[in-house]
Amino acid sequence: MNDFAIIAAYYDELYVKPEQYKIEAAKAMALIETYKLSGGNELLDLACGTGGHITYWHDHYCVTGLDISPEMLSYAIRKFPDVKFHRGDMVDFTINQKFDALVCLYGSIGFIRTLENLKKTLITFAAHMNPGGVLCLTPWSTQEEFKPKIVVDAVKHPNVRIARMENVKLKAPGLIVVDFHHLIGRDGVVTYNTQSIEIGLFSRQQYIDAIAGAKLELMEYYQGSDIPMGVFVARKSLQAKRS
Repeated sequence: MNDFAIIAAYYDELYVKPEQYKIEAAKAMALIETYKLSGGNELLDLACGTGGHITYWHDHYCVTGLDISPEMLSYAIRKFPDVKFHRGDMVDFTINQKFDALVCLYGSIGFIRTLENLKKTLITFAAHMNPGGVLCLTPWSTQEEFKPKIVVDAVKHPNVRIARMENVKLKAPGLIVVDFHHLIGRDGVVTYNTQSIEIGLFSRQQYIDAIAGAKLELMEYYQGSDIPMGVFVARKSLQAKRS
């Protein structure tokens, strides 16, 4: 069972905050349009999950989604039957198409776990970009900014109530572990989901080096309240050969 097989059933209710996602998506679009030099309109949403951000890109780009979890993708497909979705690992996926914008938000890059995978992943991203295309990549925190914490939250929707506690801690240098404890009340029944997920924790310089190693140019490391995790914005050279 993959990390999101159970969480997928209540991911939207717990994690997808429409007001936050709308602001993040708008800022990502602004950054893309600031730096994009390619003439196309194809956007690839990496680690798209249930498609929370696609809602806000759908009218502006021809969107394609990619995720490793079949359960998460099943929800995205139901919400966006006209969008192309692919199941694949960010590290080494292959899609027979090039894109003008790649976005990997909400710190999803951390799920690749290792520095070696980070380098491979950026090369894979670059291979799917048109010359002049733009990548927006949010880190799952950075080594410079990370602080252990216990997250406490509760949400109330018409058909479900969820209480959330997550222990976010450093497991080893460059590796976080998040212990999830979720109580889900639905249809008169309360269930309990607990699991641990490892997340890679990289330094700013390691991100910058991985971007450079993929022959992408870092345009900006944006840090603002509209994208709280920050975002590395990189562009593929117009002189890059189309493969």
